[in-house]
Amino acid sequence: MTQADSGHDRYYRPELDWLRFVAFSLVFMMHSFPQDAAAYRALGIPTWIGQHIILPIVESGGYGVDLFFTLSAFLITELLLREKELTGRVHIRSFYVRRILRIWPLYVTFILVAMPFDVLWYNIPIEYHVTHLAFTGNWYLVYHGLLPSLCSPLWSVCIEEQFYAVWPNLVQHAKQRRFATILCALFAFTCVYRYVYVHSDPEPAIGVWCNTLARLDGFAVGGLLALELHRRAVRVSRTGRILLAITAFTTFWLCGSAPFAGKFGPAAVWTYALAAGASALLILAFAGSLGTNTTSGIGRVFSYLGKVSYGAYVFHFAVLHAMDAAISEIWPASEWTWIPRTIVAGVVTLVISAVSYELLEKPFLRLKRRFTFVQSRPE
Repeated sequence: MTQADSGHDRYYRPELDWLRFVAFSLVFMMHSFPQDAAAYRALGIPTWIGQHIILPIVESGGYGVDLFFTLSAFLITELLLREKELTGRVHIRSFYVRRILRIWPLYVTFILVAMPFDVLWYNIPIEYHVTHLAFTGNWYLVYHGLLPSLCSPLWSVCIEEQFYAVWPNLVQHAKQRRFATILCALFAFTCVYRYVYVHSDPEPAIGVWCNTLARLDGFAVGGLLALELHRRAVRVSRTGRILLAITAFTTFWLCGSAPFAGKFGPAAVWTYALAAGASALLILAFAGSLGTNTTSGIGRVFSYLGKVSYGAYVFHFAVLHAMDAAISEIWPASEWTWIPRTIVAGVVTLVISAVSYELLEKPFLRLKRRFTFVQSRPE
């Protein structure tokens, strides 16, 4: 009997897999769509629409990372709380084993495959990849800036792993009220830290975007939401859920709109916090929305897309680079070539991520069950 079999608890929300796919889609949009109004004007779209509506939407895609952070904190906190209630404690060693089995196989494999291409084609120093293998790659970017690496999106995985390193200890040793106080203090700290950082550095740039200490909003908000909703059903009408989702996406759009846009400058003091709040609204909008209807065909498709979204996030930047190289060789340059490039890249990314999930990740996920106390997603 596995550890999961010995308990009587289970927590799985397939609709949150849908939300994970939404988070990936936002990031993919930002990396694949043009970030210049002229590209949309060339398609006959009025300049004001491109400048004030489309570009902010594209820019807001970057906050899909904040949705990943918030959703991860929400799910991890809920599972750890249930484990603590079921067994009397958080089994920290088993937690680390589960995270290793989920994250490391694909992550390490991809870095090792991408490294020679990065070094030979883009002159990326090997220490960049070494820091990523040590899950400190985001700090390399803080001090050295962005590099044109195939591994560029992995900075956020580094931050999540740093979060995983400390989170189970907080859940284990802090009672819920004290834990909530710690999370509120964490939220306040990260906002103050960002304020000091962006006002002490004349060009904060990527140093704030990839900085762990400046990116704690989502983890704090996700943890607080898990405490608030722990073992409680989210009872919101369909209209209410639609309004929550509209409010959330409008907030993302606002964070990407000039003069408010600011992933890297002074506006980052509050845009990261707003993005975390919008992510919480999306969790409220999605959680429990399926009720007992979790087996419909379209539902299974989106649940599967959520399952492979980790791989899609890892692969998509490299696929976009490959599409750029291929299109430049076989397709004359024009104002609209980015459209088929984006569509093909999206499909290829999902196919590769599905293959990775089935052949590389799933065997480790089956092994992960041996270290699980509260069953979650069926693999």
